[in-house]
Amino acid sequence: MKRSLALICCGPLLAAFLLPTFAEATVDGPWFAKATVGGPRFAEATVGGPRFAEATVDGPRFAKATVGRSADGPSFLIAAAEETGATKGSGGESAPAPAQAATAAAAAAAVPAAAPSRVEAAFKPQLSYGDQLLAEDTVWRGEVLVEGTVTVAPQATLTVEPGTVVRFKRSEGRTPILVVQGRIEAAGTKEDPIRFTSSFATSAAGDWLGITLLGSEKRNVLENCRIDGAQTGLEALFSNLTLKGVRAERCAVGMRFQDALVQMEAGGASDCDSGLIFANSEATLRGLNVVGNRVGISALKSSLYLEDGSLAMNRSALSCDMCRVKLAGGAALDNGRGVTLLESEGSVSGMKLARNSDYGLSLTGSRVRVEGNLITGNGMQGMLVFDGAGVAWNNIISGNSGHDIYNAGTEEFRAPGNFWGESVPRIYDNGGRGKVNIVPQLKTAPNRN
Repeated sequence: MKRSLALICCGPLLAAFLLPTFAEATVDGPWFAKATVGGPRFAEATVGGPRFAEATVDGPRFAKATVGRSADGPSFLIAAAEETGATKGSGGESAPAPAQAATAAAAAAAVPAAAPSRVEAAFKPQLSYGDQLLAEDTVWRGEVLVEGTVTVAPQATLTVEPGTVVRFKRSEGRTPILVVQGRIEAAGTKEDPIRFTSSFATSAAGDWLGITLLGSEKRNVLENCRIDGAQTGLEALFSNLTLKGVRAERCAVGMRFQDALVQMEAGGASDCDSGLIFANSEATLRGLNVVGNRVGISALKSSLYLEDGSLAMNRSALSCDMCRVKLAGGAALDNGRGVTLLESEGSVSGMKLARNSDYGLSLTGSRVRVEGNLITGNGMQGMLVFDGAGVAWNNIISGNSGHDIYNAGTEEFRAPGNFWGESVPRIYDNGGRGKVNIVPQLKTAPNRN
């Protein structure tokens, strides 16, 4: 009886004395035992568990135990010391926990820095507009501020004089836009161009909505204009317009034309998600410069005549789907993809299709004559074809890294009378299922002029 009473009285003291020893003994034992090292931190048992838990370093404390394994086996927990925010030094003094300091530093680094405020442009407008209908002929000159929707009525003409700067500013939740139902004549000069832009010193795509021509079949003219920072710089819907030296920059969409009749000379688009978009439209484009966009030019069910265009450093230079095309002269250089024609018809002649990282020209279901072009130095294929609808002759096709012609289809593609450089043509015929007819071969390079 006395022995039993002694055990009962001494039991708690004995347990308290042996508990640390028990925990230490489990360091190399089963993983769940490590949960006892610093107290009840149950999640610490997952040390050395799935690595994906490391993503929660700055999240709940229990996830921090999933640090991983060390070279000698499972990483030992220091998270228990983090619980109190201190560790014991050799003299018994409390010192900041290294892991806690590291965690705090990581948490501080993870907090995103506040976005720098954008600087408004220095601006003293002579004219200011909120939501307003221009029912009579109006002239803009100097500096003009638009803070709402300005609409040019069907019977009115808006004239913008050379050197005018029109700034569009968001105000009270309204995104500004210029809508032309009547007529616009914005004729700048090379010395005094007209600028349509946002209220910021440096514009960004989407600062304002853009200029929209809505059902305006009158003689709309824009010359030597720069449009930047808009959602869609210039949009023409069921309208006619002539553009000379008009450029869209830093817009989500540079210019978009739907059921429109467009004459465009010089100008173009740069630093846009999509440079120029055509849908069910007729466009004559001369001397455009389309550079540094995700998509340079795209067209759907449209008639497109492009002469001497320069398409460079776009992810996709030009793509046409179900279009009538005439591409004459100019170049598609240093793009991701060059010219892509899908179910289209027409011609590609006198172009330089070079140094595009994917292909120079791709034809799918397209009745297109490919004549007098230089197709060279492309990263994958010079020409990528999927059927025999098109024909290529009198071209220089050489020096393409993958193949000069890659036939991915099962129909014969005809490419007679081309010059293949000084080496043997590099042809892919889809394992014999898609032959490429290259006979006869030219012995000298044809004159491309």
